[in-house]
Amino acid sequence: MNEYLGKNIRELRKSKNLTQEQFAESLGVSFQSVSRWENCVTYPDVEMLPVIARYFNVSTDYLFGIPEEEKKARFKALMSEVIDLPEDGSDRAIEIIRAVRNEYDARFAEENHTFGTLCGKLYCSDVKKTPGLKEELKKSADLFFANDPDAVAKSLAIGDYVCLMDEKDVPAFLDKYATDEDETRDAMLYERYLYLDQFDKVEIFRQKRLFKLLNELLDGSLPWKEWRAPNDVNFAFWKNNIFLDFLHALTNETPTADHPITCGLKPDVFASARIILGELRSCYLATLGRTDEALQTMEDTVSLIEQICTAPNGTILESRSPALPTLTVKIEKRGNNWKEAMLYYSADVAPGVREAWSVFPKVDYGRMMTDPGWAWFDPVRKDPRFIALAERVKKLI
Repeated sequence: MNEYLGKNIRELRKSKNLTQEQFAESLGVSFQSVSRWENCVTYPDVEMLPVIARYFNVSTDYLFGIPEEEKKARFKALMSEVIDLPEDGSDRAIEIIRAVRNEYDARFAEENHTFGTLCGKLYCSDVKKTPGLKEELKKSADLFFANDPDAVAKSLAIGDYVCLMDEKDVPAFLDKYATDEDETRDAMLYERYLYLDQFDKVEIFRQKRLFKLLNELLDGSLPWKEWRAPNDVNFAFWKNNIFLDFLHALTNETPTADHPITCGLKPDVFASARIILGELRSCYLATLGRTDEALQTMEDTVSLIEQICTAPNGTILESRSPALPTLTVKIEKRGNNWKEAMLYYSADVAPGVREAWSVFPKVDYGRMMTDPGWAWFDPVRKDPRFIALAERVKKLI
């Protein structure tokens, strides 16, 4: 028998000033069962262990006397492995999801954004194609959604998970987690300040809403190509021109031959959108046979990636658009091989980081050199000048 189990159950019960009878009633068992557990005569049933752990807000490992730091270290190692999963799918993904579920402890969730990290990784790669993976995610979802304390991370994870699940599971999932109205913190504060005629505070949320819509339009130009005209490079290039012209007009900029993406200016709040638009423009130009223009566009784009990924933590990127006069973005390193630029708000209205977009050099390098979905880069992938640009991105990984 594990000598710690009975001892820990007894100590936890007494810490809540409960008698054996009161504790037993809470669990729906007899007080004789509790007595046998505490005296190390029998174990609780396997199904009862997580119930007891949740009742006392501890992990099952804690009940068995496994050191907390050891448990936390194992959990962190698993979450690091999630980030480094191969992009093309792997059975290891299923093993890791099972292990994360077994090692899960709600007290570690806020730091690791458990399910959000899992879903975000799978959403952004072909790992989601691994057979059996959706079933494993489904087994984990309710556990994580019920316990993750970070509301923002939970909201993002729900958004990613609904994209990953089978179509047949979507209606029940939406019934459980969706609302009829936008009930986010920002939406409610916006309505409050609008009602109170506090337009200085309304303006903050107006800019945030506008930025989010604009960034999604510009940053989301990639999937638009897929459904509208997946093999029509001329249409894709036309659309890219429209988006870039719009962005430059929005930010009062004039592109040049050397700087068609950044206009030769320092990074701003639209840096992520510029990177995607630059990569798309470069591959379209390559396929259209305009090699020199493709390489110059990629040079400007790679330079922007380098500036974002080498900037010190806490660097503030500002807006150059009159429509977003006070909106700023903060660069904050996340993990060992990527950076995220986080939206930064005034502490009196929206304390803490609320949303983020990300710059992933590993993904950018894949698009340039290996991703078959970016085959329009093929005409330049063996060009020494293009390879040199890709190597600059690779060094950032």
